[in-house]
Amino acid sequence: MKTDDKKRAIVHYLPVFGCASTGIIYLAIGVIAILSFLKLKDGGADESSLLVFLDSYFLGKILNLVILLGTICYILWRIYETIKDPYGYGKDARGLARRAGIALSTIADALIAYTAIEVLLGIGNIPENGEPEEQRQMVRSLLEENWGDWFIISLGVIVCTTALVQFFYGVTRGYKERLDIAQFSSGTKKLIHLLAWIGYLARGIILGIIGFFFLKAGLLDDARFVVNTDKAFDFIGDHVGHVYFILVALGTICYGLFMFSLGVSYDIDAD
Repeated sequence: MKTDDKKRAIVHYLPVFGCASTGIIYLAIGVIAILSFLKLKDGGADESSLLVFLDSYFLGKILNLVILLGTICYILWRIYETIKDPYGYGKDARGLARRAGIALSTIADALIAYTAIEVLLGIGNIPENGEPEEQRQMVRSLLEENWGDWFIISLGVIVCTTALVQFFYGVTRGYKERLDIAQFSSGTKKLIHLLAWIGYLARGIILGIIGFFFLKAGLLDDARFVVNTDKAFDFIGDHVGHVYFILVALGTICYGLFMFSLGVSYDIDAD
């Protein structure tokens, strides 16, 4: 195998492992949300609590390690994607904005990786029931600073904007340039696009709720309003309706399944 082919093969595995890791996380979160709704589990439908729950079991510890390594692979891929620009976004204002968005998307993955390290090392104080105590404590500390409320408001704006991007990405099929599914049957292609549309919609709804409450926490100077994925689900169930809770939970499962599909068929340079 030529050197260039070897490099391409190595680079190709980064998003593959990364998508698999993301797929595991959100597939599990969706399942836990439904189990919580059925009173078969006491909360925990968020990224951090999921890792704590898995750490209670031997196979779960191995899965946490897989998630950590996969997340690191995805971060490395995003950095490569930002610098090398394999999809040809270019260096004009629009292209740089898209590449900056890719770079910023690593923040969420970095937080998951950090939490996975905390859990694997047995440090930190993350509850399994989904209570966002760590997030609220962080926000509480920031709000004590003169600039803290504006920082939290800005963070809320960023998360809300990300939610809108998720909606747009799903509706316009912005993920298509990363999919190599020309060889798949028509039915399989339709199923993948359906999983993506539902998945991005559900993910956008959850992020939108999280962003809204970050805005509220900053505007009212009160960290108690901060929510995570688990509490965003609770908000839907308590204030919107149980049917919508189930739909968003199923949508989250669809998002996880789509990420598996994306990993299997990832095209690293839209060739």
